[in-house]
Amino acid sequence: MPYATTTAMPLSSETDKLALLALKEKLITNGGDDHDNALPSWNESLHVCEWQGVSCSRHHTRVSALQLQNQDLGGTLGPTLGNLTFLKKLNLTNLNLHGEIPRQVGRLKRLKILCLDMNSFHGEVPMEITNCSKLEVVFLMNNNLTGKVPAWFGSMVHLTWLQLGVNNLVGRIPPSLGNLSSLEVLSLAYNHLEGNIPHVLGRLNNLEVLIMDYNNLGSGQPHDLDFISSLTNCTQLQRLSFEGNKLGGELPDLIGNLSTQLQLLDMWDNQISGRIPQTIGNLIGLTTLILAQIPLKDQFQIQLESLRIIELATEQVIW
Repeated sequence: MPYATTTAMPLSSETDKLALLALKEKLITNGGDDHDNALPSWNESLHVCEWQGVSCSRHHTRVSALQLQNQDLGGTLGPTLGNLTFLKKLNLTNLNLHGEIPRQVGRLKRLKILCLDMNSFHGEVPMEITNCSKLEVVFLMNNNLTGKVPAWFGSMVHLTWLQLGVNNLVGRIPPSLGNLSSLEVLSLAYNHLEGNIPHVLGRLNNLEVLIMDYNNLGSGQPHDLDFISSLTNCTQLQRLSFEGNKLGGELPDLIGNLSTQLQLLDMWDNQISGRIPQTIGNLIGLTTLILAQIPLKDQFQIQLESLRIIELATEQVIW
């Protein structure tokens, strides 16, 4: 059954409509200033719940999802976004948006999914996001965000996915991320992070994917890989990648105590030296082992002979 006409719309739905129309005014199409041709279904002839990319709760007839991903739009994200207070899902991936993420996003207290990736947002991640205490998924990768990885993310205990990769973030990995007991995916790759990898990440018992590629993590010293001992507590871990950092020392024997569900182990382009532990053979689920450009000692050839067993049991081993 179609929604009621605009004239019969309750005030709350009218508020959502006005908020969306104000957002539309900030959007452009095809790199120009043609606001009128952006989102043509967003007009007075249709109920707001029938507009492109808009979903509503039947009970309240309020906008509960806004999904406009992968469209030829552009412009900025206006502050009226914060008026969509029943919003649970916001997906604005790959719209060529720029400007800062509006602080009014913190008014979306029902929000569970926030996807603003593959845009050109700049500035820091607004602290007001902490008000969105029900957030489960945060995708902010592939932007131009600056500042540090916010320590306050550690208070958002419902997070299962946190992806901040391919930005310009600096500083250290905040230990507070170890509080995210529900976290399954953490990606901070392709930033400018430095320092040691916190041992508290080993408290993430549900972690499946940990991607830290191409930062400045480590110092080329033997203690850089001490964090691996803590990750043995992450029994669900499937993908572990630290490619392109400054991690030094030798791979510890206890690397073989990582999750048997581990499929990818990538330590390419670091400052690791020494031998490849035979205990890697304990990782029976491993399909991809990437250790290229590690300057291993003479013992490497002996260890490589033992790794043929792993090579036979897996799909790919890259040296």
